[in-house]
Amino acid sequence: MATALKTQQLDLKSFIAEVKRGANAQFSSPQYKKLLALPLTQPRAQIYTLQKTLWTLNRRDCWAFAQALSPMDVKKLIWAHEEDELSGNKARNMGDHYSLQVKSAELIGLTMEDFRDTVMRPETRTCLYAWWHLAKNSPWQKSAAASIALEVSNSSEWVEGGGMSYRMGKRFEEDIGVPFEKNINAKEHAEVDVDHAHMLLQIARRPGTTQADLDLLLEGLTESWAIERVWKGLLHDMMAELPGPR
Repeated sequence: MATALKTQQLDLKSFIAEVKRGANAQFSSPQYKKLLALPLTQPRAQIYTLQKTLWTLNRRDCWAFAQALSPMDVKKLIWAHEEDELSGNKARNMGDHYSLQVKSAELIGLTMEDFRDTVMRPETRTCLYAWWHLAKNSPWQKSAAASIALEVSNSSEWVEGGGMSYRMGKRFEEDIGVPFEKNINAKEHAEVDVDHAHMLLQIARRPGTTQADLDLLLEGLTESWAIERVWKGLLHDMMAELPGPR
């Protein structure tokens, strides 16, 4: 019995190490590096924000697919996460996360009409379809992990130097003068995604978890991060189409 428990602990330790390695590797990828290196202008920040808000709506779909597939205790974890996203957090005095993005976008000259009128780029649509497919057509462990992946790689507990919300928020501050403290969307996600990412280990540590479960979780993380790298590269290309420094 003790030997079995020790083996399980060793497997979980290896799992955590591999997750941390994968989350940090995102920021060493060519796609992430070129996106973060591209100087921002207001029009570039606008296209980034508008396309990313369409991605936010896709997140709600994918979490819903994962919740539908998951066992009851995991459904409850996802419900708590999505309450923040869809209804806001009264304790933090924060609205829903779509509204946070729209409100923050006023700092770069966007209005609600811009969000209503924006056209989804084919590059964005292709990646969102890929995430839909992964969320809908996978075992529940893989489906849930595919959405959790994007919380983990945005969490300063997993990623050295902070996640994309923090790093891009700082780029908005440095390049186009949007104070990080006033960019409530970037600031809120840099903070709350630390807590949201805890769901991964809550699932991994469920009673009865097997190595096969951990393998499926890791598959979901890995495949979702692969899509994310592609999308980050395409976001760079959309922004680089616009005039500005290189």
